[in-house]
Amino acid sequence: NVDRMVAFLAEVNHPAVRANIDISHLQLAGVRPEELRRLRGLAIHVHISDCDGKKHGDLPPGRGVVPFLPYLQEIRQLEIDGSVSVELEYSPEPEKIVEWVREAYEATDRLMRQVGLRG
Repeated sequence: NVDRMVAFLAEVNHPAVRANIDISHLQLAGVRPEELRRLRGLAIHVHISDCDGKKHGDLPPGRGVVPFLPYLQEIRQLEIDGSVSVELEYSPEPEKIVEWVREAYEATDRLMRQVGLRG
């Protein structure tokens, strides 16, 4: 959660150690999007993946229950000078992995454009 991450970063206190924001993990932990404000200046990376609301699944956005827009709007306000990555694991149909990756990329692109993270 955000409290533990902020405490960890304060304890480590090293410029090379920064936070990764994993949106599906936040959803599973019940972290409200506005809690991300505490990571201003502390975050460097974002993982985008969806989940079923019960377990981490690394699904393409839109295949699960994560409400991405509120999280991405808060992330945009953080002005992170880092990267955003699509996080995928197991395709239910390995022979269609290219389609799985394309779906995840296109869904992520749409979401990021909606909140002005990509232009």
